[in-house]
Amino acid sequence: MNHEALVDAVVALAQAAGGDVGPEELLQHLVDVAAEHLAVDGAGVMINDGELLRFVHSSSSAVDGAERLQELTQEGPCHDALLSRAEVVVDDLADPAQTAWPEYVQRAREAGFESVVAVPLVGRGRVWGALDLYRHRAGTWQPAELQWVRLLAHVAVSYVVMASERDQARRAQSELAHRSTHDALTGLPNRALLFDRLEHALAAARRHQRTVAVFFIDLDRFKAVNDTFGHAAGDTVLATVATRVSATLRHEDTLARLAGDEFVLICEDLPQAEPDELAEHVQAVITRLRRVLAQPVRIGELDLAVSASIGVALSEDHPGADELLADADAAMYRAKHHTRDAPGGGGTIDLTVAGGTATGGTAGPPAGTAAGPHAWRSVRHLERQLAQALPHEQLRVHYQPITDASGAVHAVEALLRWQHPAHGLLPAGRFIDLAAGNGTIVGIGRWVVEQTCAQVARWRRELGAAAPRTAYVNLTARELADPALVPTISAALREHGLEPEHLGLELLESSFIDPNVLPALQEQHRRGHPLSVDDFGTGYSSLSRLVELPVRMAKIDKSLTTGIEHDARSRALVGAVVTVADSLDLQVIAEGVETAAQARCASDAGCHYLQGFHVGRPQSADALTAAWGA
Repeated sequence: MNHEALVDAVVALAQAAGGDVGPEELLQHLVDVAAEHLAVDGAGVMINDGELLRFVHSSSSAVDGAERLQELTQEGPCHDALLSRAEVVVDDLADPAQTAWPEYVQRAREAGFESVVAVPLVGRGRVWGALDLYRHRAGTWQPAELQWVRLLAHVAVSYVVMASERDQARRAQSELAHRSTHDALTGLPNRALLFDRLEHALAAARRHQRTVAVFFIDLDRFKAVNDTFGHAAGDTVLATVATRVSATLRHEDTLARLAGDEFVLICEDLPQAEPDELAEHVQAVITRLRRVLAQPVRIGELDLAVSASIGVALSEDHPGADELLADADAAMYRAKHHTRDAPGGGGTIDLTVAGGTATGGTAGPPAGTAAGPHAWRSVRHLERQLAQALPHEQLRVHYQPITDASGAVHAVEALLRWQHPAHGLLPAGRFIDLAAGNGTIVGIGRWVVEQTCAQVARWRRELGAAAPRTAYVNLTARELADPALVPTISAALREHGLEPEHLGLELLESSFIDPNVLPALQEQHRRGHPLSVDDFGTGYSSLSRLVELPVRMAKIDKSLTTGIEHDARSRALVGAVVTVADSLDLQVIAEGVETAAQARCASDAGCHYLQGFHVGRPQSADALTAAWGA
């Protein structure tokens, strides 16, 4: 090697560095320059990725094998040079006294190399990697040669440091720019970027005679999630919703987080059409939103149900961004108002098209609250305790028999109970609205299905023909909308060797106003589950929906059976309800039967089955097993 060759090598490296390349590209140039200008037969370079060396580049395929072996085994001259921060010089690879890496030596010699030197690339207090130089013949590496190699490595690492710091500065600048326009928690565009994209979308829509739809999405009862489970859980809900909704969007759509639990979705490039036709386009988006929002969010050991009130506004008469977003916001508040009255407590849509609105909602009662700050804190405290009831194994399932007039057990109803550590055994009515309000209802419902299937299988093994044929579990409209309900039920039946006819599903009549209930029930009916409607006869406004529903059983509410013994009007009303049920080919269960006289009157009125304290109180499975086996 001579000085002219060294100068040529440094110049070539400087020219590469001037090309605005990154650190790894500079290391590749270092290998090429070393192989061309130094008195060596091959070169390779490894980069230090924290704890491991990673192969970057070699001058020929002959060098590749030895370098890649070092990456695989993390052994060899490069690794030792990294640890020692000094050259590792092997004049003769055949000399065992000079090497400690038999696999590497074998691979290098098979490639025709007999001598190697590894030079660490040290700069700014760290080792960036190591340069390997190979020769075909064994021989001493002269001090002058090593000095020139050190010089080249020093120059090279200086350029590498500069390139790395330049890249870091660019990343920092890019990150700063991203932070100014994006939400830190979800990574979605923030308010500033939202308005910018909405203005561009409206301008493009005016030029091309298209329509822009804005969806204002507000999560229901989100404050209850924060109050009950903590802000970390709330952040998880927000981030999960953002990820799931984003995954359903087209490339040209924009989802932004406006503030708190408010999201805005911009759908561009919709065709201009009549309001009804535009509503059909929007409905496809709403369907996707409903689907992803129906999926529970996993928080520790809990599955929280999520719903949202959504306001939709479509660009008409060339509105500005502020005006269109305000219209969507107002539509969302109308939807939120309907949410308070919707049995499902959420998931309402308000669509604004050309000045008109069309509103729909879901079913299920909202969580109840008591008046006054002390009562509110008590409710919140109970919600927090309820969140731990399932993982702490405080929930119970009791079963109430459903018999025919002779007293023979036909089925049972599974009833949820909470063994509260301070308040004792609580019926579902004391806490089920809280579970619906804070989203734990879905996870609890899955648990009840599993427990009920396990118990039905146990009764069939222990009691044989005396076992109840079917166990009915109560479901809310929200639970029916859970995408995991079908696989959960299927898995439970399969695990316990049951058929769908052994697990019945019961729903309140008031739930039928939810448009999502009908397809969900039809799917369960198709799978062979007996379906029952509870509180039949109390929701007259929805009786017409029963014609569409594939239910098999109708349960007369206990408010109608209480006076059946002494009140002629009560008997007439029960008879009328039975007549309606008969016309719909439904079998009737009289609920709340507490005396022998009520049982006789209900049977005389045409009720097929009886349920109430007279025929059996809700009890634990063990108590019922003992009674039936006696």
